[in-house]
Amino acid sequence: MKIKINYFLLTFLLSLSLFVNISAQDIIYPKNSPEWLVDMFFNKTYFPDKELYFIGDMLQDVNYPTIGEELDGRGNVSFRVIDFNDQNAVYSIDIKDNKSNVNFYCYLQNVSGNWKIEAVRKFEFPDFIYTSTDSLSRIENLPDSVSLLLGSLKLMTGTDENLKTFLSENINNFYKIVSAFKNNETDILKFHMSKLNLDYIFIDDLYPRCIFILPGKFNRIEVGFIYSKNNSALPKITPGRYIYIEEVLLNWYVFRAM
Repeated sequence: MKIKINYFLLTFLLSLSLFVNISAQDIIYPKNSPEWLVDMFFNKTYFPDKELYFIGDMLQDVNYPTIGEELDGRGNVSFRVIDFNDQNAVYSIDIKDNKSNVNFYCYLQNVSGNWKIEAVRKFEFPDFIYTSTDSLSRIENLPDSVSLLLGSLKLMTGTDENLKTFLSENINNFYKIVSAFKNNETDILKFHMSKLNLDYIFIDDLYPRCIFILPGKFNRIEVGFIYSKNNSALPKITPGRYIYIEEVLLNWYVFRAM
């Protein structure tokens, strides 16, 4: 598994001094449904016989508390489905308090009619990315080049909602970027990319009908936006690479890859 759930909780959730009540804790989902499993793992303070509902990566974590058990009724937990079919489901989970907001992703499989949790992921860059973002954010009157870097870092380290809002609010500029890229208008492309603090634009040979636009990346760790007129041409969401893809506007998506 890419992360150890209890490590995150020790360093983040248990250190918080104030939580609000879970807004949806009284919702009752059909037992054994995908929503029930996500709710049990992330929301409920006790998940009995959880080993019966784990497969794959999750079998390594049977002896660790679930996130809901660590939270013990504190915090604000919400989730939504971002991909679903008869055999697989992917949910995005949002955990927040008054100061922090963190996204998890939960992957489920239908095994002979029984839904089970296959993996849980949390998107992370190396620590120095977050430290640099915090440090630069405290400095006033940054040079233009450093201000551009800070803008990119804020997008890279922001939440899913930050990314979706940014795309929606700047969609006209994103269309100008795509147009300039397709027409090899280098100067126009650089202008609009710089305007939005974006550093990379490319077509991956594996996904030739997708245009990837990124504020930044670190090795294989990527976060950004995809333009594609055919959703069947998109990468497949998996725990191993593209851990999160969500449509925001027609033909426009946000994504995270590890």
